[in-house]
Parts: sequence; C-alpha cells; structure tokens
Amino acid sequence: MPRVSRRWLWFWRIVYRGLAAWRHLRIQRWTTRLLGPQYVRSRKLIEIDITYLCNLHCLNCNRSVGQARESLHMAVAMVEDFVANSLTRGVVWRRIRVLGGEPTLHPEFDRVIEVLRGYTKVHPGCILEVVTNGYGEHVEAALDRLPEDVWVDNSRKTGRVQPTFGPFNLAPCDDPRYRNADYANACAVARDCGMGLTPLGYYPCAVAGGIDRILGGKFGRQALPGDQDDLLAEASTLCRLCGRFRDGHFVPRVLRPALTTELVSPTWRRLYADWHGRHSTP
Repeated sequence: MPRVSRRWLWFWRIVYRGLAAWRHLRIQRWTTRLLGPQYVRSRKLIEIDITYLCNLHCLNCNRSVGQARESLHMAVAMVEDFVANSLTRGVVWRRIRVLGGEPTLHPEFDRVIEVLRGYTKVHPGCILEVVTNGYGEHVEAALDRLPEDVWVDNSRKTGRVQPTFGPFNLAPCDDPRYRNADYANACAVARDCGMGLTPLGYYPCAVAGGIDRILGGKFGRQALPGDQDDLLAEASTLCRLCGRFRDGHFVPRVLRPALTTELVSPTWRRLYADWHGRHSTP
C-alpha cells in the first residue's frame, strides 16, 4: 500500500474517492458478468483461526469474538490434516498465519505450532506467523516460548476499543446501495491475507469463516480446495454480511474516521440474537 503523507492528504483523498467509485461500479452484476470477480482467494497465503476464545473482546471484531463469545477451538488433528494434505498435494504456501480469537489461548497452542513447523521444515521459504493482541501475562508467556523461526505480529492492544477497526457488522445487504452487487467479488482480504481455515472448515478468507460460525457452520469446506476452486459460492453467500466488502480494498487509517462505538445493522442484530438463542443455557 502507498505511504500516505499528511502533507499530501488532499491528494490521497481524491485517489481513494476514485477507488471507491470504481469499486462500486466493479461489483455490479453486469460488470462482474463482463470481467469476472474482482478478487479471488489466494493459493499461496492462508490464515488459520485456531480458536475463537479471546481475552479482550474488542468492539467491531471481524471474528465476532466479542459479539458472540465462545470457546471453540480447532482440533490438533485438523491442523495435522492440513499439513499432511498440503505436503501430499505439493502445495507451496508462501505464508501461514495463525490467528483467533487470541491464538495463544488455544489449550494446545504449542502443539499446533509444532505441527505447522513440520510443514515449514519441508518448505523453509514459508513464513509461519502468529498474530496476537499481546495482552496479558498468559499471552506474553506463550509468545516467549515460540521458536525463533516463528514470526510474531503483535498489535499490543490494551483495551476493547480499537479506533482503527472498520465497521464489520454493517452488512452491505442491509444497504440499498448494494442491491445490485454481486458478492462473489469478495474483497482484497481473500487475495492479500489469504484463504481461511477455521474449526468449521475452509473458506475464501478467515473472516468468512467467522461469519459462518454465527450462521451455524453451514458453508465450510471440509477438504483443502483445489487450485481450480475459487470458492465463489461461499463468497456470494458470506460476503453479503461483511462490512469489509464495502470498501473492498485497504483504506489507510489516516483516511478513515476513528471508530469508538460498535455499529450493527439490522441483519447482524437478528443473527446475533439467533446465535445467543441457540447458545443460551436452559
């Protein structure tokens, strides 16, 4: 992404207004029929959400760990299957990112990392990276145990309010401006962050997997998709609920308003109510 200097803020505002106009045009059904989807899932990058347990529950979390709290962990056997299938099929990942929730809260976090290192030992060019909030003694201790070959992306959060987050729970399907959108266009997350693997299966991106958790886990693929599979059906269904679909691409923080409250559109209010109804204690 370009580095946005405050001195040239006026210029970048014009640039990103133009990109927003193009995005709106690009996602229309007729444009998509002509040009195909704007973004498709990566074949070289993957994000693995190993748990939905978190110790911060930030507002506007795009995994819904604050909005719908649940101690759902990925089985180690699922990670082993991912590694085995990747090696058997000769899949060469450029980067594997381990996330959550807060990934270090997975009860077998150390074992998960060792299983994934089994892949990077065969493919040493692959980056294995843990994405963490860095919050609390337990998290810090788990990070200190990581081998030196594991990268760490530590956001060092200190509270639930994250002004740089986006309004994830503003579903585009609730906005009349998107009534002619083809949601198979997905967004840059699928390309730049990678395909998603969650306890519920494989998705165009890990954000889509978090959305499916709220829907009841209906759309996850149970086997590693082949290169010919763009997961367009899953994107068409799940991206209609994702606030990231609106911009489509990354917008520099300096060009975004600070987000200090939780914004939730009607469809998300209903989905969260349904989720809590299914998970309430009798």
